[in-house]
Amino acid sequence: MIIYLDGENVVHQIMDVLRRSGRFQTRDDLLKVNLVELIKQLVGPVDFKVKYYTTTLQLVKTDEDMEKRSADMIAWTAKWVNHLTDQGIEVIKAGKLMARDGITCKNCGHREPVFREKGVDVRLAVDLVVDSDTDKTLVIWSSDGDLLPAIEVAKSRGARVKNLAHKDQLNWGLARQAGEWQTYKDGQLIKIFDKMNETTDANQA
Repeated sequence: MIIYLDGENVVHQIMDVLRRSGRFQTRDDLLKVNLVELIKQLVGPVDFKVKYYTTTLQLVKTDEDMEKRSADMIAWTAKWVNHLTDQGIEVIKAGKLMARDGITCKNCGHREPVFREKGVDVRLAVDLVVDSDTDKTLVIWSSDGDLLPAIEVAKSRGARVKNLAHKDQLNWGLARQAGEWQTYKDGQLIKIFDKMNETTDANQA
């Protein structure tokens, strides 16, 4: 079994859960989440390989603010990648992190630049199709509808495809295309977060 994690999508699903529970202060709080443990709870006692898709980061030098923000993102991503690899997750860097204008403020008209991943879904889709030749159970943790064509091809090649997502973030088009889906709730993730937090506190004591 291969588990595909759509990086930005997964991170935002986790952050939303932690924010709702009052457990999110900074991105470093994500380092208290064991993704492999959550996956084990959802897929059961089976052998699986996890692939995490993220971007290649570059310093944005358009102005001082963007340079600092991109430098902070690069530094945090390095810690996040180490956290994932420590869990045995294969990290695949594909595409780029692009700076784009965000939503215009209704009061002042300012558009705060935001970072967006570009190209990750393409690499994930290609791997999904290629892997369907050698592994017939493929699980996608994502809500990205752009993956629908790749899922269709993988299934036509005999693979069993399953969609994984938070219950509030499930993309029904994606889930139905896969034919199987499974969701997790806030409580499942929070339990893992709190357990890791207790272990960290005990080690620091």
